[in-house]
Amino acid sequence: MRMKKTLIILGAIILSLIITFVFAEVFSLYRFGTVPTFTTFTYLLFIFCFITYILLSLIYIISKKIKREKVGIKKIVSLILFFISLLLILGFIVILNIDLVTYYSMGNSAPFYVFILVRCLEFLLPSIILIIVGVVLLLKNKK
Repeated sequence: MRMKKTLIILGAIILSLIITFVFAEVFSLYRFGTVPTFTTFTYLLFIFCFITYILLSLIYIISKKIKREKVGIKKIVSLILFFISLLLILGFIVILNIDLVTYYSMGNSAPFYVFILVRCLEFLLPSIILIIVGVVLLLKNKK
């Protein structure tokens, strides 16, 4: 049983890795053979984690349905909250990159750390709150 779960997780990781690089090639995020920048590496890593999360969530829900076990509403809500927090983190990465380009191209007078603080309040703080609420829901579900 443990070997089966390990193979399913490994398969999901390999599939998400393939999907990540196909996605990166289609949308010109990364070309094979080039040296990725830190931003490109961050995008690829996040897309990989995002796709892996979606695949593993779907596998979890499908396996529960196959076994005819009930998936509690708290568990589904916590999965959705984690998904939204991942989207907010992706938004933070993308918007911060846009802010960096805008800051250096337009010569803004405000220091760049002000932009970072504002973006943290907009994206990361709600993401952290959603993660905490999701964990609380999962822990309450186990009791």
